[in-house]
Amino acid sequence: MKREHFIAGAVLFCALLARIIPVGAIHWFSGDGIIFRGDADPLLYLGGARALLTTGGNPFNFFPPLQFLFIAAFLKIGGGSTTAVLAAQAVVGWLTVVGIYLLARALFDRRTALGAVLISGLYPNFIFYGVNFYSETLALFFIVFSFLLVQRYCASLRAAFLLGAGALWGAASLTRGGLHYFSLFMAVAIAAAPSGKGWKARLRPAGAFLLSTYLTIFALGLAAHPAGERFSLNARSGIGSVLHGANRITTSCIDYGDVRGNIFYIINRCGEAWPEGSRIYSNELLEAGTWRAGRAFLAFIAREPVTYIKNSFRKLSCFASPNQGVIHYLKTRRNRAAAPAGGWLCAGISLCYMLIICAGVCGMSLAGGPFRRLIILFIVFYCLLVFFTVGNSKLRLPLMPFFMIYAAHFAARRRMTRAEWKALAARTWVVCALALFIGNGIYKYREIRLAPEEVQVRKVEMCLKLGFPRTARFILEESGGREYNAAQLQRLKDARERIHMILDGTEES
Repeated sequence: MKREHFIAGAVLFCALLARIIPVGAIHWFSGDGIIFRGDADPLLYLGGARALLTTGGNPFNFFPPLQFLFIAAFLKIGGGSTTAVLAAQAVVGWLTVVGIYLLARALFDRRTALGAVLISGLYPNFIFYGVNFYSETLALFFIVFSFLLVQRYCASLRAAFLLGAGALWGAASLTRGGLHYFSLFMAVAIAAAPSGKGWKARLRPAGAFLLSTYLTIFALGLAAHPAGERFSLNARSGIGSVLHGANRITTSCIDYGDVRGNIFYIINRCGEAWPEGSRIYSNELLEAGTWRAGRAFLAFIAREPVTYIKNSFRKLSCFASPNQGVIHYLKTRRNRAAAPAGGWLCAGISLCYMLIICAGVCGMSLAGGPFRRLIILFIVFYCLLVFFTVGNSKLRLPLMPFFMIYAAHFAARRRMTRAEWKALAARTWVVCALALFIGNGIYKYREIRLAPEEVQVRKVEMCLKLGFPRTARFILEESGGREYNAAQLQRLKDARERIHMILDGTEES
């Protein structure tokens, strides 16, 4: 037993180092703590937190408020130093690994828990998001510990676990839009916990969980209210995501190499008008609130439901892609410095992710118990959120701890008998899930292999193809300083001539 404790401590210590060392390196090489400017979200979170401290207001209050408050608190503690924020996030990320260990230990055994810590502690994307200002690290912490306390309640029926789980889920809901809807399913799981009592007695703990969840949302929302515009269960970013996801031309996936999705925000940044009737998003509708936006959204997709469904499945394809934020960073910021090893590193990270998911699906199939049903329901719920909002690989991070735990459960089995392998292969949902995931992974990996220069050329060509010539010109103007090959230079020249032909006579070329 002492040996197992020593191994667990050593693995957890390595997981802590994997988070602290990057923070020290960023502090040494980058004074502002920003290592990746390829996405606006972390910059908005940092800018909003700084505004809270200087003006008391937040110009980016359309996002859920908790990440802003977290960053602002540690900026205050650290005297304005972003390193203090990154160090706090590193500790939160490490505590999440501890939570994964405790949950895996409670569900299975110490061997599985050690495997889960090894996977989650060294998983590149967890480390990467821990040294940026995204809200994912904080969301993961609250989600993992809320599920842990739900499991502890179902095993012991202690009210403290129940109320703690609700409070943590309420906090999680103020980091990621839409999460509070899943509290209903968690309440059902709590009501179904074996208690030997009648249905009325079962409803009381479910009600207590919901009360704890929404009281926390209300209390934290009230604390953030003076810095925000108004208190609402549905953050404007969530409504905006629903409206962004309902256009008939492209998706809003900004993963590396997904050219069609990447031009979405560039079109808006450029200010080019969308063709009439092709999208529903507008600032006026965003300000109108959930119910009016929801009615307009339903009316919009009802006119062309097939197009909407097709684009939504494209979003799910991005959601399940082996692409990751750390790959975006490697390809766009370290491509020349890391080549050719960088390409192999991206391939290794992608393969690692695919192995975790495949092993996780197999582990879920082999595991039993009611908690597995709750996790599968959470995965389905999250896929539905992506289907109706926006989709990219970043959004799947809250699901990864559970895939890691079940992957470790699968790997911890010392030997699978032939009968067990046959039983696994006979489960239709397992075979279908693995076939869809592996096929999609192979299909999407083509985008990861693209060089940054090729992605830039394809963006220009895609904008012309979809009818956005001014955006194509905008991207062309940002294409300087790259090392294009002869064929790419010729394609850019052809695109420039087409842009001039399209815009000639309407404005200066």
